[in-house]
Amino acid sequence: MKERFSIVIAGGGSTYTPEIILMLLDNLDKLPLRAIKLYDNDEERQNKVAKACEILVKEKDSSIDFIATTDPETAYTDVDFCLAHIRVGQLPMRELDEKIPLKYGVVGQETCGPGGIAYGMRSIAGVLENIEYMEKYSPNCWMLNYSNPAAIVAEACRRIKPNARVINICDMPIGMEHNIAEILGFKSRKEMDIRYFGLNHFGWWTSIKDKDGNEHIHRLIDHQLKYGNCAVNDDPSKYSDNSWQETARKVKDLVQIDPTMTPSSYLQYYLYPDDMVAHSDPNYTRANQVIDGREKRVFTECKRIEEKGTAKDTSL
Repeated sequence: MKERFSIVIAGGGSTYTPEIILMLLDNLDKLPLRAIKLYDNDEERQNKVAKACEILVKEKDSSIDFIATTDPETAYTDVDFCLAHIRVGQLPMRELDEKIPLKYGVVGQETCGPGGIAYGMRSIAGVLENIEYMEKYSPNCWMLNYSNPAAIVAEACRRIKPNARVINICDMPIGMEHNIAEILGFKSRKEMDIRYFGLNHFGWWTSIKDKDGNEHIHRLIDHQLKYGNCAVNDDPSKYSDNSWQETARKVKDLVQIDPTMTPSSYLQYYLYPDDMVAHSDPNYTRANQVIDGREKRVFTECKRIEEKGTAKDTSL
């Protein structure tokens, strides 16, 4: 019989937690599970998703134990993997990270500029605290950390916890590859063999081949010079909010700087900072879009699942 694993999701009250659980449940053939735990130091927020997540798990495989806790010992005892996506200060602090720099004509963004530095300084202690819990209660556990700002947190882990079993990752390149696959006519990004260099938000694709070895990077660049990283008939509904579609369109300007490779869309903040400031509303930033959009959608759907007692036909 295959070994079954135990996972703790640190930052259990995140609106991304239900998606992470759905991803895990879709891959039980690759990663069989015996337990899924949610851990957060904000019990009220975690409770907004916990019951719905428990229903998701039980309807998929009732043999998987489910626990939601605010106790570090309960969370980290007997776990094989920790998926960490904490946000120290939560969205109200993100709002300040974005709005204070914009007040002074500087990029207001959660992972770069003054706001990114401030968020990074807050995040480091929170991530290190979770690493210490993991090492104390499950020393053989591996942490996959995608708490932002990814590069700052990764460097802090490297310096302060050089021997910790932690891998710092970011999903930005994979997120862009979903659009790239659509642009090039692939059914999935998994049909592409890609060559990418850089770190997290700061990187470039230099090759995109199909499984027969045919190169498609120049076809992609030609498209991006006209439309950015959007499909010709782009569907706005696939984006969580319109700022992500605008970010995909901005690739048109980024690729013109060096049309030999295709850049990460986050480079807009480094290469066009004045443009980003000019097109930002200092009174209504990404944090507000998330609060009014994604957060409301996810919490409302989780409440519906809890009240119905089933996740059948869920929009998560």
